[in-house]
Amino acid sequence: MNPHIPATRQSKGFTLMEILVVIAIILVLAAIAFPVINTIGNRKHQAVAMNNMRQLGSAAGSYSAQNDGELPAEDAKGTDTWASAAKPENAKAWYNALPVILSQKSVAQYATTPQSYYSKENILFLPGAKYPETDKKLTAPLFAIAINTKLQRKSETGEKSARMSQISNPVRTVLFLEQGIKGETKAMKQQPGYDSSPKGSAKSFVARYNGFGVITFLDGHAELVEGKDILEENGQFKWPVQPGDIIWGKSTEENENPNK
Repeated sequence: MNPHIPATRQSKGFTLMEILVVIAIILVLAAIAFPVINTIGNRKHQAVAMNNMRQLGSAAGSYSAQNDGELPAEDAKGTDTWASAAKPENAKAWYNALPVILSQKSVAQYATTPQSYYSKENILFLPGAKYPETDKKLTAPLFAIAINTKLQRKSETGEKSARMSQISNPVRTVLFLEQGIKGETKAMKQQPGYDSSPKGSAKSFVARYNGFGVITFLDGHAELVEGKDILEENGQFKWPVQPGDIIWGKSTEENENPNK
């Protein structure tokens, strides 16, 4: 014991080695805790996506019943801007029509308060999506959910919007999918870039929850799906469709290869 230092001070002091050990323990605990916290967050975000997208599937069924079997429009006329979404002629766009059925605000109603669009009050907002942190997201609505554009192909008679009666297998036919926002990690490496559009397909599917994303089917149920379940390694649709596979067109017989 150092005779020049009181015993009480020597017993309370910490050596550099002791401090480094404490720091190392804290870092180890943080490394263990971070994946656990991240997993809990992912599960919460996944649950929100499943709930919201199920509700949209139910609303689409109600819309179809009220509109002679027709599905809502995939997009508004013109560019995807707040002003365009708010035009009266675009009331039948899915993101305007379906929230209203659910007693929620439509995209058109967020046109004057775009900041509120990116909040949990909006049924189209998914907390697991990586929206831009800058005000760029306020210039136009960014969609983390999209309607399946492959259902909107023109028929031989020139009809574009699909009708429920035309869907041969609603249990396996996609209605809504989690849509990638520009900058998010792709579900498959060779996918095209994401554009945050209100319409999309397998090529714009994003897997936000440890490699999985949510898809809503025409019968209203939602599933967690891996990118490899709907896309080849090269980012193209799986084709031809096998029994039990996810379907993107009105029927496997009617539609051409969706990659064309």
